[in-house]
Amino acid sequence: MKKLYISLLLVFVCMAGMAQTQNVVTGKVIDPQNKPLELVNIKIVETNQYAITNKEGVFRVNGSEVNNILTLEFTYIGFQRLRIPVTVKAGETNLGNIALKVLDLSLENIEINAKRNYTGQTNSSLVINRDLIEQTPALSVNDLLNQIPNRKIQPPSLQNVQNINLRAAYAPTTDGKGSFELNNAFGIAIIMDGNTLSNNANMQSFNPGRIGGMGTSFITSGSTYGIRGTGDNRGNYTGDYTFGGTDLRQIPADNIESIEVIAGVAPAKYGDLTDGAIIIERQAGKSPAYVRMQLRDNATSYGFSKGFEISPKFGSVNVGINYVNSFQDNRDKLKAYRRINTNAMWTNSFGKDNRLKNTFSVDYGRNLDGIKYDPDDEKSTRTKFDSWNFSVANRSNYRFNSGFLKNVGLNLRYSEGHQVSYKEELVNDAYVLYSTATTTGITEGYYDSGVYTAKSLIDGRPITASANLDFTGGFATGSLVHNLSFGTSFSYSANKGLGQTIDPNEPRGTVRVVGTSLGAKSSERYYDFRLALAQKDLGLYIEDLFTATVLGKPLSVRAGMRSDIQNGYASFSPRTNINYEVSKNLRFGVAYGLSYKSPGLAQRYPGPTFYEIPLLNAYNGKVNESTYLVYVERYEPSSVGLKPSKSESIELSAQIKIDKFNLSVTAFNKKSRNGISTTQNLQSIELPTYSATINPGAKPTVTQTGIRPYAINYYNFANDLFSDNQGFEVILNTPEIKEIKTSFNASGGLFRTAYKSTSNTLTSKVPNTIPTDPNYAFIGVYEPENTKAYFSNGRITSVTHIPKLSLVVSFIAEFDILNKNITPASSQIPIGYYNRLNQYIPITNFDKANTSYGHLYKTPEELSEKDLPRIISNYHLSIAKEIKKRFKFAFNVYNVFNHSPYYITSTGSYTFPNSSPTFGAELSIKL
Repeated sequence: MKKLYISLLLVFVCMAGMAQTQNVVTGKVIDPQNKPLELVNIKIVETNQYAITNKEGVFRVNGSEVNNILTLEFTYIGFQRLRIPVTVKAGETNLGNIALKVLDLSLENIEINAKRNYTGQTNSSLVINRDLIEQTPALSVNDLLNQIPNRKIQPPSLQNVQNINLRAAYAPTTDGKGSFELNNAFGIAIIMDGNTLSNNANMQSFNPGRIGGMGTSFITSGSTYGIRGTGDNRGNYTGDYTFGGTDLRQIPADNIESIEVIAGVAPAKYGDLTDGAIIIERQAGKSPAYVRMQLRDNATSYGFSKGFEISPKFGSVNVGINYVNSFQDNRDKLKAYRRINTNAMWTNSFGKDNRLKNTFSVDYGRNLDGIKYDPDDEKSTRTKFDSWNFSVANRSNYRFNSGFLKNVGLNLRYSEGHQVSYKEELVNDAYVLYSTATTTGITEGYYDSGVYTAKSLIDGRPITASANLDFTGGFATGSLVHNLSFGTSFSYSANKGLGQTIDPNEPRGTVRVVGTSLGAKSSERYYDFRLALAQKDLGLYIEDLFTATVLGKPLSVRAGMRSDIQNGYASFSPRTNINYEVSKNLRFGVAYGLSYKSPGLAQRYPGPTFYEIPLLNAYNGKVNESTYLVYVERYEPSSVGLKPSKSESIELSAQIKIDKFNLSVTAFNKKSRNGISTTQNLQSIELPTYSATINPGAKPTVTQTGIRPYAINYYNFANDLFSDNQGFEVILNTPEIKEIKTSFNASGGLFRTAYKSTSNTLTSKVPNTIPTDPNYAFIGVYEPENTKAYFSNGRITSVTHIPKLSLVVSFIAEFDILNKNITPASSQIPIGYYNRLNQYIPITNFDKANTSYGHLYKTPEELSEKDLPRIISNYHLSIAKEIKKRFKFAFNVYNVFNHSPYYITSTGSYTFPNSSPTFGAELSIKL
């Protein structure tokens, strides 16, 4: 397969010899004072060509074939982005003077709301440009993504892992660690400056094969911490995000130029994704110095950035630094998150007509996330999730002025980090029993003091490297001009960390065996992450972009094919985005595509699982006169058959313009298959029983007395998850009401997700008092999960923009309309159960009065506990004011009216859907 990829790539490159007529597009870029602007970035969207202006502000790029329609995008830090459609003429097409406007609040037309209007790469692209970013005090990129329709607005905070889900509705979990939530987040590609920020090398978890599976395998804090009685959920916190997407807290918003959110069918060049892509472009080039200071009720943030020209020969450098210090509660400052990010980007152009553009970037980030010792915690628990990451990247683009090839691009990136997940807590037991055995069999264990500090440490050193080689060519078939792109990608992921550094004689609470609680336990051993084989994924794509005339109207087509090799599996992904412009006021679109996401290292190589069954504890208070016999089961999970997860999407869209009203409607159907989760494996094993006679001054005399069955439970990774997602999204933008300088934006939608698993659902029902009935049900077995979830959120935004005052006031009324989960009645009734020895007993005719298994019945109230009973509203306010075009002040409040509705769930618990008010102010100074 790799040889086939190389052969096809060589064929594409050889096509460069096809001769084409040379046509050029030229122009001059000026500022509002008619002065030329040097180092302005120009991108030709269709051909992926880049150019910059010279000292006179002049640019010159190959214009492709005659009558080809190209989109030129002009960007310059501190100026408003400009897009100009150009119809190429024979010879030279001179655009004359092109004026860029300084980006400030005195402009008549600035974008305050994200829009979906077919200006992105796909029909579903939602573009968030610098106009909007400048007005939004954001602690991370996650705050900017609140613009996504049908997504509940999240308050600015850094106290929890920030993963994102797109176009899906799942039963909400308190920690975001549900299997379906993790799979959706894992399938969203975060792409910055053309390079994917992969989470494939993240292995920060205990072995998921232990009791609990994937969602409960993380290091977590104590059950409670901080000031009690606040109503907030302050317990079992984890800062790890293995099996999910990249933690968006780590990406500052200061130097972002634009964000494109693709929730539907992505272009063929993007691989290793199933649920969309978030494409981030950062600022690069010459710019004034900016100082930004943000103060929130729970955080402070400081940022500095500047772009300066080294010389005309050596180009320009843009540098930035950002520091954030935040607390969950300023009164006790126990839970804290600190982040520092620095970056430098060197941009230069070389050769004749500056055809070669190169951007070299260096990034460093450090995150300190944890919970300090709480004086009220009798266990003196302390938890931390610290990390640093260093990366270097280089993006090169060479522009051809003649021939078939228009552009060749090469993106290279290397990233290395260090992740530390750590927890310690005091243990006070009579004594502890443990074993260091690493093979299956009966062995003699050890006794040790039960008073110690239990420490859990997971040390990871993720390493990722990627290379993307992209070609763009152009040719004509009759009057049809094709912009053909093709290329290949390679990604490498490894982890060189120490791994799960476990000390068996100081086990943590959930896995230790103490003298007063003999029973089967899943055990832990040291696991070196360096034993995991490096992950190597290869991809190849080809895509054609053209505009045809149908019934006298333009039909824009982006159609391509992608092929990947992931974990030994080859896949083929056709993708297309088509839109038809019926008139200037009406456009329709349709999109279809397949996509695949490779399993991560933590899923491919979870490491061995150990299970301990104590068989004999003959202890008289003296270790030398005592004996502890234990059976150790070692299980090696295999990921040989683990397939990439898959999604198939079809999307319909429309844009309608009536009297300056802009309505965008998108409907979709997405089928997700082969989602990765853990499935429980329950087994029963027969082992000998023993008795012992204590011998003073010597080891006890041990005698085998018989055989009895014991239970063993562990988890395996499997492609167990399936879901069907349907829904629609709506965005309506109104024209400005000139009398009050106010425009309105309404957005919302409805998502329906039917999700299920292939394995039966197992629910533990262990009683506090162990019954004597040998057939008493400990684990209920129900039919595979089969749930339908509905979610709907809407908002109305008013934006008052007074250019003469350089003032913008935005008010948002948000409504949680629907959040409902429906499960079939049959899911309430078990189809069987396991007793305490893991012996399976089927149930043919369920009887709630049966004393052995009647308690397994799930009431309708249990299944509908998290349903939203009515529409819940919330209100947010933001104000931005600019002074003399140098000072900008922005202020925003989440839940500005402290609106705190609540409802009582079907099980009697109180739920407060709105978070407490949080406010912040940002001061930006242009030097």
